[in-house]
Amino acid sequence: MIEALASVTILGLGIASVLSGLGAMSKVESRMRKVEEMTRLAQHKYDELVATSTSMTAGASQSGDFSDENNSEYLWNCDIADTGVTNLEAVTVTVTLVNDTSASAPVGKVSTLLYVPATSTTSTTAAPTTGTATGGGARG
Repeated sequence: MIEALASVTILGLGIASVLSGLGAMSKVESRMRKVEEMTRLAQHKYDELVATSTSMTAGASQSGDFSDENNSEYLWNCDIADTGVTNLEAVTVTVTLVNDTSASAPVGKVSTLLYVPATSTTSTTAAPTTGTATGGGARG
């Protein structure tokens, strides 16, 4: 009888450990899904900013929410920093949760380099060039 009681106790401890492990896995999976969604939103916002913005210069910072997409759960921030290379800026778009400012809060982030063409204050028009094309082989 004592062996059966010990076996049931050990089995109960094993089942409790397994259930605890499943709970922890569920929390991690939920967090990873949230981070993945936030990273996709950051990439989407970066693409939108590059396509529509005319002021992508170093030191500029933009921020907002995703209310235009009916999503009030997240905030975004875009920071643009100088890389020290002419016409090349470091762009970072970060997406965070609206109500979670803790250090362990999930964050979605996209960082990349962006070529910003130099703006010209004078316009020059090059004269059209004309030329002829010659063949490269002899016929025989």
